[in-house]
Amino acid sequence: MKILVVGGTRFFGIPMVNALIDAGHDVTVATRGNNALGFGGSVKQVVMDRTDADSVKKAFESNRFTEMTSPGCCGKATDAHFDVVIDKVAYSSNDVRALLPNIKCDRYIQMSSCSVYKKDALFIGENEFDAAKYPLVWTDRTEDYDES
Repeated sequence: MKILVVGGTRFFGIPMVNALIDAGHDVTVATRGNNALGFGGSVKQVVMDRTDADSVKKAFESNRFTEMTSPGCCGKATDAHFDVVIDKVAYSSNDVRALLPNIKCDRYIQMSSCSVYKKDALFIGENEFDAAKYPLVWTDRTEDYDES
């Protein structure tokens, strides 16, 4: 499968991207470009600010992500359609709104560890949660992720 991972260079993103590579998937990692990829040239990279819709649009329109054939080497641009997008750094609903209209994908998965940190969090299974019962509220982040 052709998979875009938004984030993926820190914490649980690293073993996840490595597992996707080991499973034979065609992986592209989208980051701000602040951290080295460290996947041995096995992924493609796109540099963008995921909170800025214009940055996302520009990154995919101009094919700024390239095939990394070796560390630091840029090759040919690749098609911007993905079978799956795994978003690891959507800290607010506006982050999702900046991303989704500007990429092409068959399936979008948003992952978060924020509930892990909530003191009074209920332990519920996925089959016990119906997202359709909750209103969608467009918001920005009000705190840094490690402070919220």
